[in-house]
Amino acid sequence: MRAAVILAVAVGLISALAGIAVAVVAFEPIPFADFIDFYRRFFEVGGWSGYGFAELYERHNEHRLLVPRLWFLADLWLFAGTQWFLIVVIVLSSVAHAGVLSWLFSSLGHRSALGWVFAALALGAVLSPAQWENLVWGFQVQFIQVWLFATLAFVAIAANNSMRPWGRVVVAALFGLASTYSMANGLLVWPLLVGLAFWCGLRGWPLRVLIAVALGVIAIEVAGYRSHPGHGDPLQTLRQPLALAQYALRYLTTGIGQIGTLGQEILGAVFVVTIGAITVDAIRHRDRYRPAHAVLLAVAGFVIGAALLTALGRVTFGVGQANSVRYATPSFLFLLATLALLLDRLASADRRRMRTAGITVAAVLLLVPGLVDGVRHLPTIIGARDARTTAVTAYLAGGFRPETLTALYPFWPIIPMTVLQQLDQAGLGPFADRARFMPPRSLLQDPGPEPSEICRGNVESVVSNPVDGVAVTGWAAALSSSEQPMWLLVTDSSGKVVGWGGHQIERIDVGKGLGIGRLGRGFIAVGPQPVAGPVDVVGVFSDGSLCRVASALPAEPPRFLTELPGAAVPASEETWSIVEGERPDRVGPVQPPERAHPVIGTLGVGSHLLARLDVSGRSGTMALAVPVRTGPYPLNVSVLVRDLQTGNEIERYAFGRPSGPRWVWLVFRQLADERFAGHRLQVEIAAAGPYPWQGVAVGRPHWISAIDRR
Repeated sequence: MRAAVILAVAVGLISALAGIAVAVVAFEPIPFADFIDFYRRFFEVGGWSGYGFAELYERHNEHRLLVPRLWFLADLWLFAGTQWFLIVVIVLSSVAHAGVLSWLFSSLGHRSALGWVFAALALGAVLSPAQWENLVWGFQVQFIQVWLFATLAFVAIAANNSMRPWGRVVVAALFGLASTYSMANGLLVWPLLVGLAFWCGLRGWPLRVLIAVALGVIAIEVAGYRSHPGHGDPLQTLRQPLALAQYALRYLTTGIGQIGTLGQEILGAVFVVTIGAITVDAIRHRDRYRPAHAVLLAVAGFVIGAALLTALGRVTFGVGQANSVRYATPSFLFLLATLALLLDRLASADRRRMRTAGITVAAVLLLVPGLVDGVRHLPTIIGARDARTTAVTAYLAGGFRPETLTALYPFWPIIPMTVLQQLDQAGLGPFADRARFMPPRSLLQDPGPEPSEICRGNVESVVSNPVDGVAVTGWAAALSSSEQPMWLLVTDSSGKVVGWGGHQIERIDVGKGLGIGRLGRGFIAVGPQPVAGPVDVVGVFSDGSLCRVASALPAEPPRFLTELPGAAVPASEETWSIVEGERPDRVGPVQPPERAHPVIGTLGVGSHLLARLDVSGRSGTMALAVPVRTGPYPLNVSVLVRDLQTGNEIERYAFGRPSGPRWVWLVFRQLADERFAGHRLQVEIAAAGPYPWQGVAVGRPHWISAIDRR
């Protein structure tokens, strides 16, 4: 028995410490995903002067995030939106939940070693690294507290001896409201709360008031409910009972998902039947059970209800979505409540060997899979952190870099870019401490002479043009170790820093070569303006020492030119054929180059456009230059060249950064291949729209020498 107790306590503490370590390692004060939506709305309404109750109560998907938004505002007001406060709240809320569950178990009469075992297991479960997403993302404070508030509501209503009836109702209702307005699942608190109150002997006006509050809250929220357009139709999901059951059972056992999906479904079904059987017995034989039993049953029932509600809207995503990392939190609560009831039965049986076996199995089954899962996901966790860091460093170094912004918000890059600009202006979030995301200012102002120390590595691309500015990619490491520079500086021939970036892009190939596995990193160093002539690349280590990565690197032939060479000749005498779109006559206030006429465009209106232009064939030494100007965020704007003889696409350019305030010439150099000599070609411009910032204007293409670099 003693060995089993020590094992359980040790595994519980290791799991809890591992979860806290993950939260610390993965932390960066950078908002992303749904948090971007919060900040966008905050700034849209004017910040503190405009953000009021309407914004607090506003739906986010199907949820009312009133309580979480109060935490977000507190983080903004007190800690400049750096989110570490929210991570602390998440950890403390988890610890508090473990404490409440442990107290419930001890109130069943287990204050000896068994009580300490359960407390350790509870602490290890609520902080298990299996639920890492909820531990490293400040936005997920709602996903931690919805369950905590529900448990506290159940505890309050069952407090027969320590509180008067009206006090029980008031406290339970307040916690019930907190749960409801943390997440939509919180609505399930109310029927369970009323049933628990009745079971605990609450009668008369206190019970009537509780029922009235429950009905009122449910009626208000159900009346205003609109299903999320990206989720499935619950009525359609009900026609898939097998998938619905599979999803719910996997949801309930996500925390131990390493046992396999079949094991999850079998174990989940056994536990649901167990909870159902104990519930029926508790209703039939009220005198055999204590209020703590009923609270534990309500906790388990709350999670089961949440599993079914979640399945109704998400089965369409596939049953595998039930094993989402975030669902490990409610899964562990369900497993803890079930474990508490089963351990109580074992203890009452007074069979020492069964208790020892039960403790050992519980410790291993409940926490070891989560530890394994956390270790397995650690490279992913660190990779996601570094990708978000890259987005901020690239913004500081080179402005709008849409390819990095997907780590913050995977849809429209204009949204995270706008939020970053507003946070930057206000000095909030990552910009509360800008030094965290950039090299020392002294080095940016004067990197000094070329360092004598040499780094090994490879510079894989050097881009310099009026649209992309400077962008250098590759990897580097110390000669005598696997240590990689923290920062990379790009300097011109005069020694001036023209671009910089961090070593934060996951590169498995680099890690394999350096012997550090998935910790290997590559770099992207950017600057807002193009540079004339070759560049040098210098690495900066964490201790401030420098190394030379590469010297006198020429840039690749530019994709964009600011001016058309004098020897250029028109590639077509035809006009653009409009395939889709109306009135493409918006070419912006900047006068197009004389040689670009005739021009078409959607600048300022952003309507959908698809246009084509046939061009004559030339010798294989020529490249095609297309005059173009884009809106500020040319998402889904592309230009391609097609071989009309074969119908094959030869080359395509999809815009990321905008062309800037003036016209530029987009160069297609693959046409210099002799295979296309003399072939008739077709240029196609496509803009998806519908927003004004997605507009584009284009003019007459010209043939230029393929080696022209102006």
